[in-house]
This record gives sequence, structure tokens and C-alpha cells, in this order.
Amino acid sequence: MSNALTGAGAFARPGVLVAAPFPLTLRNFLPTGLATALEERLGARVSFVSPYPQPAFTDPAGRRFPNTPIEGVLGPGGVPSVAAVTVLDRALKSVHLTGFALEYPDGSLQNLELSRRRSAQRVVAGALTAIAPRASAVRGWLRRLYARYRPARAEVCAAFDRAQPSMVLVASPGHYWLDHFVLDEARRRGIPSVCVVLSWDNLYSRGPMCRRPDALLVWSEEMRRQAVEVHQYPRERIAVVGPLQFKFYADPVANTELAGMRRKVGLTRTEPYLAYVCGARTARYDVEDITAMVAALRTGPYRDLRVVVRPHPQGSRTAYEALPAGVLLDRSPDLTSERTRPEALDVGAIRHMAALLTDARFAVSSWGTTALLEACIFDTASVQLRWMDALPHSAPEEVRLVRDFQRYIHMRAFDATNARPYCDDPSELNAVLAELDVRSDVYSRRRAAAVARLTRLPLGGVVDRVCDAVGPLLLGRAARGFEAGIS
Repeated sequence: MSNALTGAGAFARPGVLVAAPFPLTLRNFLPTGLATALEERLGARVSFVSPYPQPAFTDPAGRRFPNTPIEGVLGPGGVPSVAAVTVLDRALKSVHLTGFALEYPDGSLQNLELSRRRSAQRVVAGALTAIAPRASAVRGWLRRLYARYRPARAEVCAAFDRAQPSMVLVASPGHYWLDHFVLDEARRRGIPSVCVVLSWDNLYSRGPMCRRPDALLVWSEEMRRQAVEVHQYPRERIAVVGPLQFKFYADPVANTELAGMRRKVGLTRTEPYLAYVCGARTARYDVEDITAMVAALRTGPYRDLRVVVRPHPQGSRTAYEALPAGVLLDRSPDLTSERTRPEALDVGAIRHMAALLTDARFAVSSWGTTALLEACIFDTASVQLRWMDALPHSAPEEVRLVRDFQRYIHMRAFDATNARPYCDDPSELNAVLAELDVRSDVYSRRRAAAVARLTRLPLGGVVDRVCDAVGPLLLGRAARGFEAGIS
């Protein structure tokens, strides 16, 4: 099945150009059915621009969407580096990121590192934040001045010329370079732009809004508050639509899916298990916590639980070769490998994750991964380990990362629901798991509260809500109401 048009009618419909910097963003736009819904519900023609060479991307039903490749090289965490980035680009963004880090050091590891680093950018950023406090008129003037720096990028211009878009769609307000350049080109051409924010932590963790799209679509009222209070983004231009990737979790997991997951992981049909979900940057630390966790489980009433370890898609895989005997490794798509196709996070991969969390007796992590929130969706009891000082760890830098993570601002709303307990020592693990069993009703209500606070329900309605939000922009009815000077 194809949506290709030829001849004079090819551009009769309004176009949407979607930026897909890496697989996690592509996942939100393609297998969710959003690209298809934009075409079928709004009469659009959707095309992509990405650092991947294929001429088109295909949705689960076989519908093809043209792709304009731009030059890129695989970078850290599986995010390709865009070749068009210049030294001046990096210098300006570095000052911008550092200034945000000085104001919100607890926003992320990136913020903490930048706030501690002695550099010329830190001196400049410190001076600018002092003379232009957040929410001041001077800060707004600096934002507008920075937004005026938007040189034409040949490959991005070519993508616009080919697609002739009436609107652009991105997954970040310029956090990723491709999004940054697409938003710049849209502003240069007077084309409305929409950002559907990728993840629940991004309004703190990724730094400032490097570029200001015409509309911002977020997961929850909590994220709307962050956009207004932290970034001074206009409330009236924010729509709360929910998380696109959680659309896959709206339907109950079928028995056939559970059976398929168990076969893939190596579990028997009825074997009880604990799912340990990993962080992206702490593989050695995770393995050491897992080793201690397995030893602790063997001494108590949960000794029959099999341990299944799920690496983060953006994390290193080498360290997991040292997992204790009997531990099963659930091999998530490895986004750090050049052999992994950009569409690897497809419906099958995400429904596998749904099955893993649904059938798990407990979900455990040493990192505040999104999987802890996902476990709440499936009402699966979860625990977060804080064993930084309780165990000897061989990678001090990873210990520091885990310790720093405890300061993350975006986790405070999740912590306030008490949806999962902490465990501070391996000797306490069995007691913490037992508490989750004894107070299962209490924790179930807390998990539901976390989902209600940090997402928008029903989860399955997110694509319709995105279409409702972007429709007026795409059809031109609301575009005149946006201020071209805000950037």
C-alpha cells in the first residue's frame, strides 16, 4: 500500500514534514499510527527528514512515507551526529545549555556536569544569567536575538523544497540538532511548527528550549506547568496530549504475547520472575547491583523468582556478559549499533516490553528509568535500589551518576505519589518486596495516581488528541495568532 501522489495533484494536500533524528523519535511518529492519522484524518501528506539513507519509512500497515536523508554519523547513545553542525553552532548552544544548567543543576546529569565544569562558556553563561534573570524582559530579548541566528542548511533546505510542507513536526524544541535546524528553516519560511515532547523528563533534562515551536504538545499537566514556569512558554500554546509511546500500552497484553515474550527471554510457561530494568549509562554498576540482588533473593522467600535483565536501548551491552549464572538477558534493540535499523522500536518490540512488565512479579531498577512509570501502567509492583554506599562498586564514575540522579527534579512528582518504595541495602530487599505484597492495594492505588499525574488518560486516545491539536495549525486557521518574534 502506498500514499504516493504524482503529477500536479502531488501538492494539493497540506504537507507535514516530520524530523526523525533517531529511532526513539521515529517510534513516536510512525508505528504509533500518528503519520497515518495525519494523512487519513487531516488530509495531509506526510514526509520525513532524517539521518538515515532509506528513501522511505513504512508503517505497520505498509503505508510508505518519503524520507529525505541528511548526512549523519552514529553518535553517543545511538543519536546520529548531524554533519551540518558548525563550530559556531556548538559554541552558542554550549553557552545556552550551560546557562540553563547553572539555573537548574538538578535537572539532569548533563546539567550537573555543565554546572560544575570550569570553562569559558560557564563564565559567559554566568554573566548572561546574572544580567538577564529568567522571566525578565532582558531574557526574552536574548532569546529573540539568539533565534535570529538561523543560517540556511543546504540539506535541510532541500528537504523543505522537496516536501513543500505546510507544517513541521518535531520531538524536541531544538534539543536535537536536526530538530533545531528544521525549526529554524520553518521560521525562515513562515511555516508553523509543532513539538510533541519526546519524554517526561525533557523539559528539565535536555536543557533550555533552544528553539520555540509555535505549539508545544506535552504528556501531562505537570509538564505544562514545567513549560510555563521553567521556560516561560505561553500556556495558551500548550496542549496536554499524553505520551505517544504509551499508546502501545492501552490494550491488555494477550496470552499469545505473554507466551511469545517468555519464549524469547527463555522463561518457562509459568516461571515467576523479577524484571530488572537498566539505565543507559550505568551498565557495570547495574551488573554489580544485580549480583547482590540475586544473592539477597536466594536467602529469602523470593528465592524461586527468576531474574530477567532488560538493558536500556541506548546503553552499552559489554558489561552484561558478567551477569551471574541463571540470570536471563532480555536483549532490547541496541540503538548504539550501526547494524540496528532505525525502525527497530516497532510495535512488536514495544508490545514485548508490555508483556515483560505485565507478567513480572516485580520490576526493579537502580536508575529512575521510565520503565518504573511503565510498570505503574501495568500495575506491577516496583522497587528502586539505592545501593550506592551499601556495596563496593568498581566504577566510581557510575556510582557518582547514580548518586547524582537522586537529585533529579522531574522525579519529584513521581516520588510524591509513593508509587514505589526505595531499598537502601541488600539486606532489606526481601522485606521491601514483602511490604509490596502485604500492602498491594495501597501501592496499586499509588501506581494509578502516578499514571494519572504524569500522563493523560486514556492512553489510547493520544493520537487523536495530537491530531486535534495540530489540525488548526495545519489547515491555517490558527497560524496567524502566533508571534513570529518568539524564539
